Amino acid sequence: MRKLFGSKGKRNRTRNKAQAGEKKKSPLDGTQAKGSRKNRPPDKMQPDNRKMKRTRGTGGLFQQPLTGKHIAYGVLIIVGTFFVAAALRVLIGGLLEDSAARSEYDTLRTYSPTASTTTPLPDNQTSDENDRGENDEEGNDEDEPVEEELPLSFDELAAINPDFIGWISDGRVIEYPVVRGRDNEKYINTTFVGNRNTAGTVFMDYRHVNGFDEYVCILYGHNTRDGSMFSSLLSHLDPGYRSRNPDIVITKRDGTSLTYKVFAAIITDAWDMAYTIGISESARAADEFPDAPPGASRFLLLSTCTRSSHTDERVLIFAAMT
Repeated sequence: MRKLFGSKGKRNRTRNKAQAGEKKKSPLDGTQAKGSRKNRPPDKMQPDNRKMKRTRGTGGLFQQPLTGKHIAYGVLIIVGTFFVAAALRVLIGGLLEDSAARSEYDTLRTYSPTASTTTPLPDNQTSDENDRGENDEEGNDEDEPVEEELPLSFDELAAINPDFIGWISDGRVIEYPVVRGRDNEKYINTTFVGNRNTAGTVFMDYRHVNGFDEYVCILYGHNTRDGSMFSSLLSHLDPGYRSRNPDIVITKRDGTSLTYKVFAAIITDAWDMAYTIGISESARAADEFPDAPPGASRFLLLSTCTRSSHTDERVLIFAAMT
């Protein structure tokens, strides 16, 4: 009886140990326990080395993946650099063109019919010391400055450019030769001596076959970046400036001078009817210009652009000869 009882108790103890072992097993159905390092879920704060791309650069290995945003930034930088370089090229080219045109027309100003020169004084002598006149007790005229006519003629300008027809001057800024070509296109971007330049040349409408003898003459000139050519015409939009500086002097190729008085200035467009007055045989400027002074015998129209965003916008100056 004891032996049988003992065997049965041994079997019960074995069964209890087996049940206890089942309780210690992982609830993951045969996998390792929850705390196992091998099956621990990846930490979101730790980088996933399997998805990393190694990019070799000057700073070493960058472990940040290349995205579409980075590519877009790179494209924008390249495009921006291209446009900046193009803008600098245009700016520098424009400045060089302005400088070349200014140098050319400064040289041509020596042909101005109003230009004169004075014999230069020594560096150690002032004009007050040399200005004695009739009050000089010694009566020595050799020390006085002597004005001389420039030995330059319009024939020389005609030899440089056969299209030369005269000279325009306002006594202040405008001092330029005037040409008339076969059309109204050539001298928009061609200087007087024939160089390609956006400053162009002051030119007469090619339809004025009789030149400055026409009843109405139209002259065109650029409104330039550096204030040369016809840029100063915009000042005539101010009535005060116009009344103080009304004169426009034209010297024809034969040396005849014509003085016009500015009487109006407007902002208009390239299609203004004023550009056809004098071109049409039936048009009479006196009827079209109600502000013209009485007894006007001839009219001069000066046209330039405004450099605004409206490419067809123009400043038109009206002057009359009485």
